[in-house]
Amino acid sequence: MGIIDNLAKRLFNQATVISKKVIAKNAFHLKIQGDSLSNLQYITGEHLRILVGFNLTDNLKDKVRTYSIWHYDPIQRTIDLAICTHSDGIGSRWIEQLEVGQEVYFSNPKGKFIVDNSADYYLLIGDASALAHLYEINRNLIAKKDVKGFFYSNHRSELFNDIDGSQPFNFYELSENPVNQLITLIEKTLPTSHGKGIVYVGGDGRVCVALNQYFKQKGWNKHQIKVKPFWMPHKKGLE
Repeated sequence: MGIIDNLAKRLFNQATVISKKVIAKNAFHLKIQGDSLSNLQYITGEHLRILVGFNLTDNLKDKVRTYSIWHYDPIQRTIDLAICTHSDGIGSRWIEQLEVGQEVYFSNPKGKFIVDNSADYYLLIGDASALAHLYEINRNLIAKKDVKGFFYSNHRSELFNDIDGSQPFNFYELSENPVNQLITLIEKTLPTSHGKGIVYVGGDGRVCVALNQYFKQKGWNKHQIKVKPFWMPHKKGLE
């Protein structure tokens, strides 16, 4: 293992893989456990940066990929992650080769795509890459919130239930970048929602940009519109 790999290990936290399961086409459920997870300063919606490129590159940036926290249990000292493998990049090769009992190295949680309980109703929108993140947001909203979720993929088999087995969102088979279809669904929903709304849009960067513009045109302010591009065609390592 190279000098950069050894240095990175010393700078990152460490935990052990205790479970790895296929949960959908192109998706794994990964559970890690360790003493470093006993008292994390975690806000719902933050993510981890994980080292995935040992011995594959000398560029530290190319060794790191970002994954949403699906569930954190400080008592059991565990974190659950949903790892999507739509590309043949370093992250996809890492999760394919990873085995129970191996170590995972990661940063402390961080991020701004986090839970906000100030609204009366919520729209959660995204593709499979954002599903676990928005499941976590949904589970940590204050009770009795009006939540409607719209999630899509080319194939229904790429979408998966929440960690507790529930399916609180609507699933749709749609092609990539289905902005017009999503706007149609949104416009059917908005008349039934009352009070202040917040929308979360995650996944495809093209959808994030288009829906951000759409809601601004509808008069929503920047505090009501939360977007996070998880990926963009032909770009590598996008958070």
